[in-house]
Amino acid sequence: MNITVLYVGSSLLAPLRHAEQEINRLHGLALRVAAYNFGSPLSETEWRDVEQDLSEANVVFVIHVMDGENATRLLSSLERYRDHHDAVVVINCMPELMRRTRMGKLDIQALAGEHKEGSPRQTANLLASVGSWMGKHARQGSPKKSHKDYLKLADRLPGILKFVPTAGALTDAKHYLYLFCYFLQPTPTNIQSMLLYALKHYVPDARNNKRLRIPQPERMPSVAIYHPAAPKLFESFDTYRAWYSQRTRKAKTSVLDPDSTIGLLLMRPQVVSKTTKHYDKLIHAIEAEGLDVIPAIATLMDNREAVGKFFTSGNEKIQSRVSQIVSLTGFSFVGGPAMNDSDAAAKFLKQLNLPYRSAVSLDTQTIEAWRESPTGLNPVQAGMQIAIPEIDGATEPFIYGGIPARGQEPIGLENRCERFARRLKRWHRLQTTAREQISLAFILFCFPPNKGNIGTAAELDVFPSLWEVLQRLRAEGYRVDLPANVDYLRDMLLGGNSERFGAPANVVYRMPVAEYRRLCPFVTEVENDWGTAPGSINTFGGELLIQGLSLGNVFLGVQPTFGYEGDPMRLMMARSGSPHHGFMAFYTYLTKVLHVDAAVHVGTHGALEFMPGKQIGLSGECWPDRLIDELPNFYLYSVNNPSEGSIAKRRSYAELVSYLTPPIENAGLYKELAALNELVLAYRQTTEESAKEALFASILEGSRALNLTDSATAG
Repeated sequence: MNITVLYVGSSLLAPLRHAEQEINRLHGLALRVAAYNFGSPLSETEWRDVEQDLSEANVVFVIHVMDGENATRLLSSLERYRDHHDAVVVINCMPELMRRTRMGKLDIQALAGEHKEGSPRQTANLLASVGSWMGKHARQGSPKKSHKDYLKLADRLPGILKFVPTAGALTDAKHYLYLFCYFLQPTPTNIQSMLLYALKHYVPDARNNKRLRIPQPERMPSVAIYHPAAPKLFESFDTYRAWYSQRTRKAKTSVLDPDSTIGLLLMRPQVVSKTTKHYDKLIHAIEAEGLDVIPAIATLMDNREAVGKFFTSGNEKIQSRVSQIVSLTGFSFVGGPAMNDSDAAAKFLKQLNLPYRSAVSLDTQTIEAWRESPTGLNPVQAGMQIAIPEIDGATEPFIYGGIPARGQEPIGLENRCERFARRLKRWHRLQTTAREQISLAFILFCFPPNKGNIGTAAELDVFPSLWEVLQRLRAEGYRVDLPANVDYLRDMLLGGNSERFGAPANVVYRMPVAEYRRLCPFVTEVENDWGTAPGSINTFGGELLIQGLSLGNVFLGVQPTFGYEGDPMRLMMARSGSPHHGFMAFYTYLTKVLHVDAAVHVGTHGALEFMPGKQIGLSGECWPDRLIDELPNFYLYSVNNPSEGSIAKRRSYAELVSYLTPPIENAGLYKELAALNELVLAYRQTTEESAKEALFASILEGSRALNLTDSATAG
């Protein structure tokens, strides 16, 4: 006997494999289950395997497959092997696939066109509604109502089915709804029962087996709190708190303190199906950092129920039980896989006023495929797990787990889980530490590299803006030692000891090569591209120069340039290459020497987020991921550049703080003035003295012709 299961997601493979083993052990049916994740386009080799298994299948399950290349090819394959199948069960898929549901006398495609009196048309409509429950309500645009109805359906449907009559096509409709019940509660036992139920009622060899006894669907709570060390799920916060206090009382005097508790949102199917190794690894990593956790399971449709029940308390005045919310669901906050109600999500999250993050477990591609891909995430994952959560306001799209190529369930990537946990700990420090103890690094940009371009950014007057921000920080309790005025601040940065070192800005620290090698684990890789450290950029006397100013607990630094000034785009998200030693040393200084609590990149835009690595879904081999390390990253970014702002969010884990563009337009130049402007720009960018002299002579001649130069001064 053969069953083929085509699905989207990572929660079914392990229960299916377990069900196959248990059914064969208990019933000796010689069952073979072939399962394929349809979350991303399959290769031709994979499609040949799918076709082979479809041709041999007695029963086919199609689950969560929406539009796309796989769905289109599957439609023709199901038609091609129609006569081979005893039953085709389609659940929560696109309408064209839903109509391929065929079980005994129930043929949705055939019934959909019948209008004769007494025909089972209503049965077909009922199944279409139930089977595409989430999709139907997504089209109606009523997420709150659909969420409540979904919960009622999951809880009540098994009881309702006892009263559904058994006659004609209704018999098969009842069988479909029972299969749907097992699917709604995908425990290992229910998945085993789902397969057995289909075999018993539709495969002749199994139908005659009188020993097959199939239990009623197990019921699991729609929302609950999970913990890997707990013997059961908790349906109330109080019972979880009592257990958590008992578990940790020897180690901590206070547990589940809202200031140091992280709220995690988990996928219900993965918890119910006991495929939680990736969650468990991350939970343990977070707790190892001294933080408590409330890992709540939520329905596919809506996270508000779980958040309201477990992460908050109070009715009239909402009080939070957590300091950060991290979604591990991979879907939108309201709407799940079928839709995205970002307005409802934003309204709800705004009331909570808590940081909202969305970490990523690879769901539609393997860990190996992600690591080998120069792009990173495939389009399905990029859209579902990065772009849509961003619309809800999520940040920190950090990869922490996924399915190995030869694995059956998601696992946590140990280093990634530990690093993400440390990032959460760093954000926790910003929330809880006294302001006078917080150290910040403000990072200015300089391109092309000379004094005239330090502190430039698109649509922003950098130094006056920075001055206002620093004054505000000082007024709110941060320790900021400011000079008398903004002009003096600029002069301190551009002057100082810069001439002594031949640098564009004041040198605040000289990093010996030995220290650089000790603190930076990537020096050897950098040397493959830039030669032996310290190299030739941002160096003096065999040491690496860090340019900037110390202003109390605020460091004002100048980000080194790309290194390829003649071809500045050469390193932009390149597949190979590395930042030069000076660039690497700058961020090493921030994280390993100065130990700042957060970085603030000032203006649109710098070079960090454009360094070589994957485009989206970075790994530990990507240079932006290495450079920013566990450092919280704020980015003052122009509101009119969302595309590159998204790059900063995705490739440097930045929290964007938008600034408005000036409400004016450049008047522009014309004729001789435009030509003179080009000469001035060329003068500012050239580094050769002979070229500078020639350009200055041309500028002087042009300015005289335009009456811009006083003749006495010019002479």
